Amino acid sequence: MKHQHNTNKMQYVSVLRVCSMLLIVLFHSMCFYTGNWWYLCTEVSLFWKVMASPVVKIGLTTFVFISGFLYGYLFLQKGKYRDVRSFVVNKCQRLLIPYFFWGIVMIMTMPEVQITWVNLFTGIAHLWFLLMLFEIFVIMILLNKMGIGEHSTLFVDFIIVFTSFVLLYVWKTYTSHHFVLAIEATLYYLPAFLVGFYYSKYRQGNENPVLAFLQFMIGVVLLFLFSFYNYPEESTLYRIPAIFVSISAMILLKNVDIPFCQSILFKNLDKNSMGIYIFNQIVVFGLLLNPEISLFLRNHSIMGGIILIFVVSLFVPWLLSNLFNRLGCLSFLIGSSCYKFHPSK
Repeated sequence: MKHQHNTNKMQYVSVLRVCSMLLIVLFHSMCFYTGNWWYLCTEVSLFWKVMASPVVKIGLTTFVFISGFLYGYLFLQKGKYRDVRSFVVNKCQRLLIPYFFWGIVMIMTMPEVQITWVNLFTGIAHLWFLLMLFEIFVIMILLNKMGIGEHSTLFVDFIIVFTSFVLLYVWKTYTSHHFVLAIEATLYYLPAFLVGFYYSKYRQGNENPVLAFLQFMIGVVLLFLFSFYNYPEESTLYRIPAIFVSISAMILLKNVDIPFCQSILFKNLDKNSMGIYIFNQIVVFGLLLNPEISLFLRNHSIMGGIILIFVVSLFVPWLLSNLFNRLGCLSFLIGSSCYKFHPSK
């Protein structure tokens, strides 16, 4: 029997979304010192390279897991998203318009990062995330049309999730990894979305927080060990502990009273999480492309450089996202709906 929740009480989802967004911002702050952006980097630090990999795996996987969970909750328990046409139009507005707009802006203003017009159809910089989410929603529409999802049995649902991991393994093993329409990214994160969707379908209200904590720690340790021993970053196995961390973190947060999640600032940060994500890497690129700032980051401590990049690339995008939402007419450029955005609530 499904465990019913009031959306107003699902504060743990907001906390988890904000935490995952902050982890992604932290990862982008490390990239100058980890060599992830070969065109914008200094001497690679092995320590920060080992630290960065689990951070981004947990952050991105959790972001996708939450998307699958909320989609499942609203579709299965609230009866939303039943009109396919309006759902697709909504996702085009909230994902494809920001993707193409900011992708074109980056192509025209940042030639130094070697982004071309071809990349617009393969996944640009961090914006691939938007294209990937759109493709996953299309896949979910097809699954639901076939009756797989809402009315399928636990066994069938397990086969669907297992198949998503098999598809990822086959792609990684037997293809040349062409990023056509971000298909590879879609296969990377489809398992996390499906697990989030089916978790919303089967979750019970009696999850054990102690067991969740142990699962969380085991998942984190495995991710750090994979990174330390230079395990292939896009391996299928990397996805499994990252997904376990996401599930465990949600269970733990659901069993903890978090006072600050009621604050106006936190709610604002949550509402602007997608806008912050969109602007974050653009701001980081802007910082690193400045010769004076780049030289300063090279000559000072790595820790100080990461903190500086993190602070600037969090608060500047946060301010920009608030500005776009408050102007209303620009809110669609960051995937927001002006009539749904209420900063005071």
